[in-house]
Amino acid sequence: MSAKRVSVLAASLVLAGVGGALAGLIGACSPRPVTRPGAPEAPFRLTSSAHPRSPSRSELARNDAALLLTFIRLPPGSERVAREPIGDTGLLSSPGETISGNIVDLHRFYVVAEDPTHVDAFVLSHRPRGSTRAGYGTGGVYGDTDEWFVSYSWPPVRALLDSRVLVISVAALPDDRSGVRVDAEVTWLPAKPAGDIIPTGAKVLTAVLSAGLNPGEAGHAPVTTTDPGKIEAIRDFINRLGVFPPGVMSCPPDFGQYLTISFATSRAAAPFDVVVANTSGCEGVQVQHLGRTVQPELWGLAPPLVPFVEGELGFS
Repeated sequence: MSAKRVSVLAASLVLAGVGGALAGLIGACSPRPVTRPGAPEAPFRLTSSAHPRSPSRSELARNDAALLLTFIRLPPGSERVAREPIGDTGLLSSPGETISGNIVDLHRFYVVAEDPTHVDAFVLSHRPRGSTRAGYGTGGVYGDTDEWFVSYSWPPVRALLDSRVLVISVAALPDDRSGVRVDAEVTWLPAKPAGDIIPTGAKVLTAVLSAGLNPGEAGHAPVTTTDPGKIEAIRDFINRLGVFPPGVMSCPPDFGQYLTISFATSRAAAPFDVVVANTSGCEGVQVQHLGRTVQPELWGLAPPLVPFVEGELGFS
């Protein structure tokens, strides 16, 4: 958040899920996202007619940001202008809120012949189609409120687009007019590396839950299964996870409890893949392939991996 935003009044952006809100989560700052389940309500273009080849992830994010800009709802008579309106004292030189990660930010400027409080009220009462309100705040440069901003978010596209947000910033202009900046902010996830995919061939799966820092997190002794159906269900669940988005964010408290899952070809063989899942914090999942830790970590499904595995293996 820029230093010019001196009085933010509301929750942080909903940084989805891949959905869910960051608001209210208290914890150490860590490069971890928060799960945001849900299917996208806003249409999403998977292809681009401008590119005969398959578009890159950043291009797909740019396409989606351009699409989100079409959902803007401003007062009648709003005039789009080519650059930052004169007289806004620089308040619209940057978005009211921004997100971290692999971000594409497309923005537009408008001038409205109305007082900014009325424009702000209009924006708050005209939610873009398919979105939920994610954040709201005010700011200024001399201690006076002369900027208002609201953000709206759409659910993520699983394993591809992490955050999909419109940020609408309103600033006072001379003669009781308003300047408006609208930013479509979309973050894209890197592709999952091959090492993060658990291959077939496991005949034995063992899971053990370590003790955590909380008194109620006593852990669980190792549980081993040779049931092909259970092994495949757990393998498939892990392989459907996405990757952690880049960037820094706040996570819930981490109490240091982990579920470790080992895949092996026999009881006597060393595991070829080991998966370590955090039961708290942002519930990251790390794959160790042939003894080598694979980056980035995994994340993304609801319910999380740990209760799913506990259910499959009958942890009490």
